[in-house]
Amino acid sequence: AGFAMLEAGIVHPKNVTNILFKNMIDASIAALAFWLLGYGFAYGSDSGGFIGKCGSDCYFGLKDIYNGAGDGKGTSDGWEMWFFQWAFAGAAATIVAGAVCERTKLEAYFIYSVFLSTFMYPVIVHWVWGHGWLSAWGAYPDANGNY
Repeated sequence: AGFAMLEAGIVHPKNVTNILFKNMIDASIAALAFWLLGYGFAYGSDSGGFIGKCGSDCYFGLKDIYNGAGDGKGTSDGWEMWFFQWAFAGAAATIVAGAVCERTKLEAYFIYSVFLSTFMYPVIVHWVWGHGWLSAWGAYPDANGNY
């Protein structure tokens, strides 16, 4: 809502509806794209340090995420990590909406939004937090949570 209000304040009044629509669609596109492919690219088994793939962990379409309350011992079932990362994927797409408002066609913007939520953001997440090449430099916490 914060980006939507900021962007609604910087556009011409006739384009407020358009920018609010883009923000809502960004969240929707990010949810679908990140659920279907993005989370698997971000947290799937490592493939050369660049991108996640289906291996011992297959998170495409959240296939291997347990749909329950964890094991009852304080562990999670994985959904909250998906939700947390989806929020950032959607925010990353929405930030650009303000920069290109009143400058792009709606169709081109949605293609960009799908690309960012499906590929660009998840690959960077994999590099740093998903055992990619940057995690080798200490960007990923060890078993004790230390960096």
